[in-house]
Amino acid sequence: MNYVFIDKQKEFNELCAKLATHKYLSIDTESNSLYVYREKLCVLQITSEHINAVVDTLAVDIKPLFPVLADPEIEKIFHSADSDIRVLKASVGGVFHNIFDVMVAAKYLGIIKCGLDNMVKQYLGHEMNKKFQKADWGRRPLNKEMLDYAISDTIHLKKLRDLLACELEKKGNIDEARTQFAQITLVEPQQMRFDENGFMSLRGARQLNGRGLAVLRELYLAREVAAIKRNSPPFKVISEDLMLRLSVAPREGLNNLSIFKGVSSYVLANHGPWIREALQKGLKAPEYHVPRREVSHEKRLYFDAIRNRFKALKMWRKDAAARRNMLPEAIMTNDVMERLAFSQPRSLEDMKAIKGLGLEKFALYGAELLEFFKTHKV
Repeated sequence: MNYVFIDKQKEFNELCAKLATHKYLSIDTESNSLYVYREKLCVLQITSEHINAVVDTLAVDIKPLFPVLADPEIEKIFHSADSDIRVLKASVGGVFHNIFDVMVAAKYLGIIKCGLDNMVKQYLGHEMNKKFQKADWGRRPLNKEMLDYAISDTIHLKKLRDLLACELEKKGNIDEARTQFAQITLVEPQQMRFDENGFMSLRGARQLNGRGLAVLRELYLAREVAAIKRNSPPFKVISEDLMLRLSVAPREGLNNLSIFKGVSSYVLANHGPWIREALQKGLKAPEYHVPRREVSHEKRLYFDAIRNRFKALKMWRKDAAARRNMLPEAIMTNDVMERLAFSQPRSLEDMKAIKGLGLEKFALYGAELLEFFKTHKV
């Protein structure tokens, strides 16, 4: 497999100058979200007309690539562009124009198994190596096997793009897909914010009594501090299940942590002190009771109506997908359907104003959706 590994700024700048003259480039990224508290873009893979390159983004500034990404004359090919664009924007910003998302195209064609490895096998007859799918891409040096794996994610994208684009043309929905591609270019990175009350969303939390919730809260807060100090994802510090088990029997935890499933010698040595401190604080703190929100009868009816409209819209989308032999999410995203359910448009002008619907979807489904809302007055 021929490719170049780039970890020098001069080489990367030269690569970008070449790419600026090309018609397309296939792009993929590798990050380290499974290994650090704050995710970083670690590797960028690029395949173009006569170029295969793996770029060490921890060693070079990739901003010189952004005029290429913004150039509407150069097509950028992705598989699941949403995640790659978010990572790239979070890393260095920039804007994107003229993309083709292989996964989204597959959904418009009703392809259920639209993972890259499945499509490469189905359409191109190649078996992809997924050995490094969950590797720590932030570690250096990167060995040859990892680099081989990385470039394998982009070398097939152009062939898949051409095959799927041809099928979309035959079905007459290439323009609809391109509208969806344009929407994807607008995605923004999701800001990482810690919710101090996030412990209440843990599975099983609401089955705890007031004392258990007070303990769980302290463990949840302390785990976040430990994760930041160790630059590790919180779930890799201690598990949610262990926090819940300790919250059920905090005094037993203080007496002997090692009796709890999930408390290994490593956990005892590295996290034992702060776990015990959190258990003590939770036992001394006032019992935690879930605040009761008084919701008026009218407001409850209003939100129930929105929920029911959204459920009905999902059924409409399922029927539309079956009718057009597409996957439901290619018909319309959940975000757009939520906006429809909230606004309950009463005219085509109202419908056209729905953010994210777009002119293609409006032309295809506007009148049909308007009729839907007339018959679903809930």
